[in-house]
Amino acid sequence: MPTLSACDTQKLALGKEAAAQAVSAVIHGMARGPHSHTRKAAFSLLTPAGTHGHGHGHGHAQSASLSVAMGACASPGACRRDFAELVALATQHYICDRERGCADPLYVAEELGALKSAELSECGACARGLEIWAARERERMWKMIPLWFRLES
Repeated sequence: MPTLSACDTQKLALGKEAAAQAVSAVIHGMARGPHSHTRKAAFSLLTPAGTHGHGHGHGHAQSASLSVAMGACASPGACRRDFAELVALATQHYICDRERGCADPLYVAEELGALKSAELSECGACARGLEIWAARERERMWKMIPLWFRLES
């Protein structure tokens, strides 16, 4: 039976740790609400030590275009409470209940993006913003995977 080399085992361990940190980061990033997500990437700090990630910053034009696409929040207080509740539930499910949760940050981002459905939500703008934010977080994470696992370019 083939085994991993010591170097590959180390890369696997480091990558799995980075992925686990990404799950926490994406959940805590959601706490700021979809409008805040246009200003700061949740994964900008998840690059391996000694490397430099690329494409993590959001420009003003990108922030403005996402805000326009989402529209204005219909009920800021209710949306803040909704997001706080969603963060608490996601933290419990994906972080605290590891046996039932998921260590795959791509899956977690996809699930989080679907939590506040535009059809059922009081605020379609925030629901749509969450979907857009989750899609961008997944895209950013895909780009980070080679860095997390120290893969050759």
